[in-house]
Parts: sequence; structure tokens; C-alpha cells
Amino acid sequence: MSAKLEKLKGTYREEGPRGVARRLRDKSAEIFYPHLGPKYMRFKYKPGTPLIADVLKADPDAQTLTPAAARKPGQKLNIAWVIPPVGPGGGGHTTISRVAKQLIADGHHVTFTIYDNASRQLNSEAVTGLKEHYGLDVDMLELDELSTADAVIATSWETAYAVNNVGVDPETGTGPHKFYFVQDFEPSFYGIGTEYVLAEQTYRFGFYGVTAGPWLTMRVNEYGMQAEPFQFGVDLDIYRLDPANAPARKKQVIFYARPLTERRGFELGLMALTLFHEAHPEYEIITFGQDLSKFELPFPARNLGIITEHQLAELYQESVACLLLSLTNVSLLPLELLAAGCVPVMNDGENNRMVLGETPGILYSGVMPTSLARKLIEAVENPDIAGNALAISQAVENRSWETGLKQAADIIVRKTTGQ
Repeated sequence: MSAKLEKLKGTYREEGPRGVARRLRDKSAEIFYPHLGPKYMRFKYKPGTPLIADVLKADPDAQTLTPAAARKPGQKLNIAWVIPPVGPGGGGHTTISRVAKQLIADGHHVTFTIYDNASRQLNSEAVTGLKEHYGLDVDMLELDELSTADAVIATSWETAYAVNNVGVDPETGTGPHKFYFVQDFEPSFYGIGTEYVLAEQTYRFGFYGVTAGPWLTMRVNEYGMQAEPFQFGVDLDIYRLDPANAPARKKQVIFYARPLTERRGFELGLMALTLFHEAHPEYEIITFGQDLSKFELPFPARNLGIITEHQLAELYQESVACLLLSLTNVSLLPLELLAAGCVPVMNDGENNRMVLGETPGILYSGVMPTSLARKLIEAVENPDIAGNALAISQAVENRSWETGLKQAADIIVRKTTGQ
């Protein structure tokens, strides 16, 4: 019993109360429903997956969208977002919140709905989380209240199943316009299997895509999905380089370390930094993005875990370079790093270049540890680190979020009003 209790305590530390609830549900399911098998039950209660009942209703081969109500240009719209549970430090939730704020500023009524297959997040928890972590104050709706909205927006593959099953308003016989806010190619989050193919099928649901950059537009087009991209930006009020007040660059490099997120190439980063440390042991290595206190790293490092935006901005201003791996769609970090004068060292690929282009200051690299380490070494051996920091910061002075947010909001409004 003590070993099981310790394991449960470990789950609580790693995954919180919802993780404990999921484990207990899995074990109960194995006891009471042994004929279904543990794998089936794990999927049934697995975070980040749709409810099985919603999957069983989906049939892309016979997909017929409900007729959407006509809305006139200039009319105030009721726009509902369906999102995963809210927590701190979520890049996806950050971008969603920014677009939602733009829609609110344009005069539309915005609501949110939480879709969760593990342990249900209460609306009160979500409201508090959106306020505290993302500065957004909105009303919450239940799924069965969405049929009267003018537009409903799926924001991840599991929420797409929920939006797919939003029906018609019984009074009008029409339903909402359905959108898919695509921030990454989510099938690649998994090995080939059930989750991969179920995520892939959501691009055949007939929703109109609003994609984070043109690489994702290209990917969803492969499934026959219509979509338009919006431009990535950077919050220049937070991430900036003020030469008069900026802290001095320290002999330190930073690593965006997310071992729980496969697409961030955690192990590749560790191997590259091992080689870098051998070449420049005088440079401190700092990790951020996830708590690594339980990991044994192959080099000395300072672990910051999840920190605030303002703490990130200061860290970027003090550091020479950041190792940042994006193996699917590009991260939000490169432009933020550049704005603060920190050199992003990134894996090369069309997923990154199609969004960021030839933005000055990015050091693209092959994906092997030797190549990544070589680029980190190049960054710290630059004879004019301060001058380079100023130059790359100035190169993104016109990349504020204003353009991208207006693009995203315009797509939603324009398609809902039939323009």
C-alpha cells in the first residue's frame, strides 16, 4: 500500500489533482469494466482527447454542416470559443486570448466553453485562470448553449469533435458558423495510432480554418480544408531592448526545455548543450519552460521552470542566445527573443521559415546535436555581442501583434457575415 501511495503522491506532484483523478478513474475502470481492456479505458479518460461519445457521432465521409444563420456586415456577433482547460504559461491560450480581446475591442460578444475529457474544470476555475494568467474577463457557456451563437471556434483537435456536434437552434433551424483555430499540426503530437488518425480527421469536418502562419494553412489544405493564416507577432511592450536601461549581457545561454512536449526536442537539446558546455564551460546554462528539478542533466544548469512574461523578458535581455527547437509549427518565442536582443538558435525547416522567413538574427541549424552546438558556439563567439543584440532587436520593431490579431479577427467576422 505504501508504494501505491507514494506513486499517487508522485502523480499529484507531476500532474496535480486532475492527474490523480485520472489515475483513479483508470484503475476503477479496469476493475469494473475489465472486458473493455485498460487501453480503451485510458483513452476514455485521457486528458487532451475527445469524449468517446463525440467521436462516435463524427462521420467526415458523410459530413453535412448545419445551415448557418445569415449575419449582416457591421452586426455585433456572439462568438463562442471552445478551449481545453486553462492553466498558466500556455502559448496556445495566450494567442487565443489575444484574438478574443481583439474581437471584444471590435464590439463583439465573446464567450468561452471548457471541453475536458479527464476531470472537468469548473467554469469558476476557468474564469479565474483566464483573468489571472491571460488578462481576459469573459462569460462561460455550456456546450448545449452553443447552438444559438453566431460563430463557434474549435481550438484543438479534441475540441473539434465537440464543435462538430453542436447542432441547430430549434427555434430558427440554423446553427453557428464553425471555425477551427489551428495553432499546430496536432496529429504529429502522437505516434501513428488512434490519436493520430482521430486528430487528422478533424481537418475534414468542414470548418473554416484560421491558422497560425502559412505553414499550417498548407498542411490543412492537404485535407481539403479551407483556411487563411494570420501573422505571428510579438508584444513589444514586454519584449524589447532599451539600450539605455537594458541589463548587461551575461555569460549565459538559455534552453526552452519542455520534456513533456515531444515536439520541443528535449533530448536533442540536452545533447547539443553537452557539446556546447564542453566548448564553453564558462557560460552558465539556464533552463525554462518546465520544472526540471527531478531531472539529472548531463551538465551544470540553473532551472527556472515556468516564469512570468516579465521575468522572461529580463532573462532574454541578459542572455546571449537561446536554444529553441520547434519540430512542428514554429513557436511564439523566436520573435520575443529577437525583440529582447537574444539570438534564437533553431532547427531549420519550412515549418519555421515559412512563418519567420529570413528574419535577421535567427541562427538556423541542422537538427543534429553537433550542428545545434556549433550554432550556439557561433552566437557566443560573436565579437560584437552587444551590437548584434541591438541590431536584431531593431529588425523586429514592426512585428507587433496588432497586424496578426486584426487578421485573425477579420477572418472570423468576414466569414460569419458572408463577406
